[in-house]
Amino acid sequence: MSLWEWGQAFLALLFPERCPFCDAISVGGGPCEVCASHDLWESCVRELPEPGNVLCASPFRYGGEVREAILRFKFRGRRDYAPWFGGAIARELLHRDLFHNAVLTPVPISAERMRERGYNQSLLLARAAARVLGIPYVDLLEKVSENQTQHLLNLEERRKNVRHVYRVKNGKAIQKEIIVLDDIVTTGYTLAECVETIQEAGLRVRCCAALASAEDHDREAGQEDEKRGK
Repeated sequence: MSLWEWGQAFLALLFPERCPFCDAISVGGGPCEVCASHDLWESCVRELPEPGNVLCASPFRYGGEVREAILRFKFRGRRDYAPWFGGAIARELLHRDLFHNAVLTPVPISAERMRERGYNQSLLLARAAARVLGIPYVDLLEKVSENQTQHLLNLEERRKNVRHVYRVKNGKAIQKEIIVLDDIVTTGYTLAECVETIQEAGLRVRCCAALASAEDHDREAGQEDEKRGK
């Protein structure tokens, strides 16, 4: 065993990988035996609203144990969940045969959120998913203005609230189609705005992906969680 392998083994003893759903020690950082038996996978695909009008695929519904795991990942510093969560998104894209000859890019967060949180959870997911799929990752978009917190607004106000807050910062030479990735899709307006921003730059969007989709009965919880912001 090499020195590096000894080091990795020692770190694994000190900081064992844990189940993202119950935090029990697990092999490979995925669900433990108990959580795996709950069959939390609930694959779905939905069409985003205008101006996006593309499909968004997700491996989970937003609720219950999945919601609690995402909240820990997003707001409580559990970056160690990213490899397995990203792998779950990759599995969904693989299942739907959406990843060939494409690149992955994340929805950006504001500079203020980055200072508060220290990381962009969607970026971590995109990198992990791209690694599993063996396709490129590109940091294509940036958020150029702060907007009002979405949970305070009705549906029409939410649509208007995300207009023109993103721009393409590089990637004009990208020839492949783009998959835009976020952690949660609720109303879909944020992803739809990212799609339009990319298309207006002359680039092509294949689809979007999110770790979890909040359907009608879950959207109240999803919107409440947005109090903590993008």
